[in-house]
Parts: sequence; structure tokens; C-alpha cells
Amino acid sequence: MVGGGGAVILEAMTHDRPAERYAEWGGHILFLALLLAGMAQALAGSAPIVFGGAAAVIAGVAVVGGWYLLGVWSHTRGRGLDTGIWVVILTLLWVALVLLSPGFVWLAFVLAMLCWYFLEPPVSVVAEVVIVTTSIGSTLLHSPELMVGGIIGPAFGIATAVAVTEIFRRIIAMVDERDELVADLLATRELLAAKERQAGILAERERLGGEIHDGTGQSLASIVLLLRSATNDETPGDQRDVQVRTALDTAQKALTESRRFLRGLDGPDLRPDGLTDALREEVDRVSQSGLPAELRVHGDTVALRPETRNTLLRTAQEALTNAARHAHATRATVTLTYLPDEVHLDVVDDGVGFPAGRRPPRRSDGSGFGLRAMQNRVSEAGGSVSVESEPDDGTVIHARLPIGGQP
Repeated sequence: MVGGGGAVILEAMTHDRPAERYAEWGGHILFLALLLAGMAQALAGSAPIVFGGAAAVIAGVAVVGGWYLLGVWSHTRGRGLDTGIWVVILTLLWVALVLLSPGFVWLAFVLAMLCWYFLEPPVSVVAEVVIVTTSIGSTLLHSPELMVGGIIGPAFGIATAVAVTEIFRRIIAMVDERDELVADLLATRELLAAKERQAGILAERERLGGEIHDGTGQSLASIVLLLRSATNDETPGDQRDVQVRTALDTAQKALTESRRFLRGLDGPDLRPDGLTDALREEVDRVSQSGLPAELRVHGDTVALRPETRNTLLRTAQEALTNAARHAHATRATVTLTYLPDEVHLDVVDDGVGFPAGRRPPRRSDGSGFGLRAMQNRVSEAGGSVSVESEPDDGTVIHARLPIGGQP
């Protein structure tokens, strides 16, 4: 017979909520105060003792008070006393007290609250009808002149008790719902924070992978190409010496750049006007490794932002390295074009190419990362990359970046 309100009260007795504890203790004090007041009225003669004598009244008060305290103790300790049975027996004991003396009729207000709290409909409705009927009957029996007041007073008082109890119960339900919502929001926030941290780790890993691939990785690839050509018996002796010296210079450059990267975790530090020189160095490096290449510059040179300069240099490095290592190209051309609000970079080779709309496959040596890193880098810098290629018809990589902000 314990309803939803009873479950809420039981939770209130086992949870540390100040407002609910205050309401609980307020109800205890009110019940015991009205019980003792009724006994005082009966013993003082202010309210007549209908059956038995003073001893019967005292015994009845002891039984009702003891039963009430037993229920409170049971609920507080989480014992097995059924709440509904406890309230029903308490109500019947109160009816017996009212039959002993009408002074106990004031307990009807508290009992109405308890019954509405702990009993499910229709049992709670029946209990309220019994309380109202007992209160009205006792008032009219001992004060027949209070015909209107004897009916309206108890009925209004019980209705008020029920309304207050229902409001309080709904407030507690709303608080419980809010607590659950807050707990869900906190759990969701923790989950989102964990996912954001994981996404940040993955993004930083991707960025560092791109920096290493486009920096040290490209240099190592160039050194491999240079040394492979230098150890080829068909390579002329004077060209071998040049390639070995170029490989040594490239290794020294890679070491310097790696140290700078570890200190600042950033890309190469190009001067505002150093992009053309850096691209020319890359073209010369590739040419020394066996892939003839040239650089063309169109338009008036503009001082670019560091991010834009580094992105264009990394894009050219990746495209040239792919042309030399994988496309088996015999010639490559790098074109840098300055427009009023954009800068364009084109890298064209005459290598083997690959089917349009498909990325080059990942290779067993771990390569294949560069094109994706190139596209991500240009996209993060606010630009775009397009790749045009056909089997046996070469590849064209076109990068477009906006010119804006201070360099």
C-alpha cells in the first residue's frame, strides 16, 4: 500500500536533505504536541472523557504515541515495518482516541497528511473520508450548535492538509528529477570532456606526425634518394661527389630543423621573403637526387604569414618527394603564383600517376601518409588542395591559400 509519496518520504529519511529533515521533524513535533494537548484537555476537563476514565485516556495516548514512534524508528533505521500498514493502524488508533475524548480531534490534520503521503489511491481517499467523518461526527456530537462550522471546519482543514501534502510531494519529486538530470548532465559532461581530450590527443598526434613526416621524414627520403643514386655504378663520378655532399648538407639541415622543432614544436622558421629561396632549395635538392625540376614564380612577391609560408613549403616538399620516390617522374615543375588576395602553388610531374578520384595506396614501407597530411595542413591554414592525375599521365597538385593578416 505504499505509494509514490511513501517512497519519496522513505528516501527523505535515508538521504541527508536539510529541507526534508526539517519537514520530517516538524511533523513529529506537531503530532506529539497535539497528542499531549488532547490528553491535557481530557484530564483537565476541557474536553469530556466519553468512555473510561483518565487511565483509559493515558493508556490510549501511550499506545498511539508508542506506535507512532515505532514507525518513525522503523523508517529511520530502514526496518521492515510496512509504511501503509503503520499509517492505517495509526489512523484506527486515533479514531479510538477520539471516541474516548473529542480533544484528540486536532490530530486529524497531521493524520490527513500522513495518509495522503503514504497510501496509494483509492486507499488514501478512503482514509481521508474516515478522518473527515470522524472529525465532523465528533464535533457535532459534543457541540451540536456548531452545525455549519462543525462540517466546514474539519472538511476545510483536511482538504488543506491534503493540498499541502500533495504540493510538498510534487516538490520532492521535482527535486529528485532535477538531481537525476544534474547527475546525467555531469556524467555527460565528463564523457564529452574525455572525448574532447581524446580528440585533442589524436589531433596533436596527427599534427606532430605531419610535422615529422614533412620535415625530418622528407629530408631522410631525400638522403636515401641521393645516396642510392651516388652508389649506382652508372652515375658519373663527379655527380656522385655532388650527391654525397648534398646528402650531408640535407642531413645537417634535418638535424637543425629537428632540434628547432623539439624546442618549439613548430615548423620551419622562414623569413617573410624567404619562401621563394626555400622552394628553390627544394627544387635543387630534388634535381641533385636525380629528378630534374624547375621553379617558376609569377606575380609580385607578397610577404605571407608564417603559417601560409610553411604550408606552401611543406606542400611542395611532399609533392616533389612523391614524384621522385613513387611516381618515377623524369621531370617536375613547381609554380608559385601571387594574386591580389590568394597565392597558388602548382607541382606538376610526368610520372606514372594514379586513377582519378582515388588516393595512392598505402605502401608496405609506411608511405602514403603524406597526401592526407598535406590536405589537412592546407585546410587548417584556410585553403584547399586539388589533385589531378591519370595513369601514365602524371600528376598535378594545386594548393590555394588566402593572403590576409600580418606576416
